[in-house]
Amino acid sequence: MTNPHGKDSERVWAAIEAEKRRDRLLRRVSIVAWSVTFVIVLVLTVLIGAQVSQIMRAVAVGAAPWTAVIWSAVPLVVVLGVLSVLIATLSTIGIFLRLRTASLSEIQVRLAALEAMLTSRPD
Repeated sequence: MTNPHGKDSERVWAAIEAEKRRDRLLRRVSIVAWSVTFVIVLVLTVLIGAQVSQIMRAVAVGAAPWTAVIWSAVPLVVVLGVLSVLIATLSTIGIFLRLRTASLSEIQVRLAALEAMLTSRPD
């Protein structure tokens, strides 16, 4: 006689493996995206730093006011501010998801223990 629970179990494990593959892909995409983001911010920092240094030279010879230096650095400050808010928001969401995953893992362990207890009882 064929065990229907065995086929159900195989389907469940196949679905779990598919989810793990999706999680790995998502993790890779996330790592690449954050790496590209930080490289772009680094390039922007270098470009704005060069612009600020040129304006500071102009200020040194009296060709530009000091406020020009400040206003030339504002785009970098805005980008870094937005990036820090984004990172803070995503890390907070990550913390909440990890807490939820931890509680789901605890439920899974308890259910596995209950299943082991029920299957070990002779009826």
